[in-house]
Amino acid sequence: MDSPNVLLVILDSVRARNMSLYDYGARTTPFLERFADEAAVYKQSRAPSIHSVASHASIFTGYHVPEHGVTKHESELDPTSTIWHELAADHGYETGIFTPNVVVGVSSNLTDPFDTIDGPRQDPGHRYFEAGIAPSDIEGHQTNREYLSRCFNSDAPLRSVVNGLYFQYYDGGTEAEDESATEYIDSFLDWSGSRNGPWAACLNLMDAHYPYEPDTEYDQWGGSELQALHDSLSAPPSREIVTDGDWWKLRAVESLYDGCIRQLDAAMEYLTASLRDRGELDETLLVITSDHGEGFGERSRIDPSVQVADHSWGIHEVQTHVPLVVRHPGGGDGTAEDRLASLTRFPDVVRSELADERGSFAVDDHAVAMTYRLEQPERVLPAACPDRESYGGPWRAVYRQEGDRVRKVADHGPDVRPEVIESAQVSYPRDDGDAEFLDRIYEDFEDAGVRGSPADDASLDDDVEQQLEELGYLR
Repeated sequence: MDSPNVLLVILDSVRARNMSLYDYGARTTPFLERFADEAAVYKQSRAPSIHSVASHASIFTGYHVPEHGVTKHESELDPTSTIWHELAADHGYETGIFTPNVVVGVSSNLTDPFDTIDGPRQDPGHRYFEAGIAPSDIEGHQTNREYLSRCFNSDAPLRSVVNGLYFQYYDGGTEAEDESATEYIDSFLDWSGSRNGPWAACLNLMDAHYPYEPDTEYDQWGGSELQALHDSLSAPPSREIVTDGDWWKLRAVESLYDGCIRQLDAAMEYLTASLRDRGELDETLLVITSDHGEGFGERSRIDPSVQVADHSWGIHEVQTHVPLVVRHPGGGDGTAEDRLASLTRFPDVVRSELADERGSFAVDDHAVAMTYRLEQPERVLPAACPDRESYGGPWRAVYRQEGDRVRKVADHGPDVRPEVIESAQVSYPRDDGDAEFLDRIYEDFEDAGVRGSPADDASLDDDVEQQLEELGYLR
């Protein structure tokens, strides 16, 4: 066939464990379960990191985190090292990225390889008057009444009120719908439908990222009481919870997260139906996955005193075991792939399609997941946080196939723990085995030379820092 289109859909922060596609109890992904009849579903897929910037850099280049070194929000990646540049420069593809992700689209340069960039659309620092406060100046959630109270107690009350009105009604920055999956899918569909040749695109969708705010239609397991609890949490919630120890709050709002996944599942139905209706689905390599999962208080298997919160630290299976659904051009017969798979295989899978072959995300030897977060726990966690140094990175893991299961060896400083993963729902520690295997793997990694030098890593504007905080990132 002619050069196939390429569409990578990253359901940001979605973990396999909470998808009914992976045997979760709540019916969060009814569409993807049906879609699996014409796609390959990888049951043992791993993200290369627990952090958007590091995972995206690995997916885009095929390099592991220790090789590319793109681990900070403001890190830069050589655009020419990505599969997107290769597709454009060597194969004549038009490329586009569509995402509300501030880490991908603003703080880093991960959008640089693309011809067309849409998002993020919100501007958290936009204001009509420089004198006066704006909604972005206030940390956490606030009602209109609370904001007005702050305005009247400020040095420029009327200008502050105008800033709030401008931010809400004229700039559109506070409208969540503007950053929803369907908005970006529509933008992508308009763009792809007007291309004259092959196209390659990335959709990064944030509906399941903190804050967990599903539309009423999909909020099937939450409700108003959980929404109120959610809104009472500070941003980022991980800092508050790890200090106060109120882990039950984080576990409770997981039900809202389930609704967010259901919302994204509906968005995938809309996306695939739209491509099918105009005859493009069979001409497209469609990869639906995630860059990392979320933690809701699960205890680390390496250090049980550490509980994981969202994707701020750790290398827990809930953070690295991600969905992977692949529909090759022309469709498939509903393959369930039980072999270990890694998202770093994405560039090679694309290259296989260009050669009119069906590539696989399965790995022959091992998969790797790593994060340096938190690099400075003593700086980003409050002094009142117990044992805050125990949350510091790096956290490392190596996976390899063991019969019909996957064996994981992970470490955190001197602590090493092997475990066995049977599925997204079932895993358990097992103390026998070669823990030195992990060290041998990491010792072989070399710098790939694709990261910008430290001098090239720009500091972030205060407005960007504020938006990252509101999205739950520890800064």
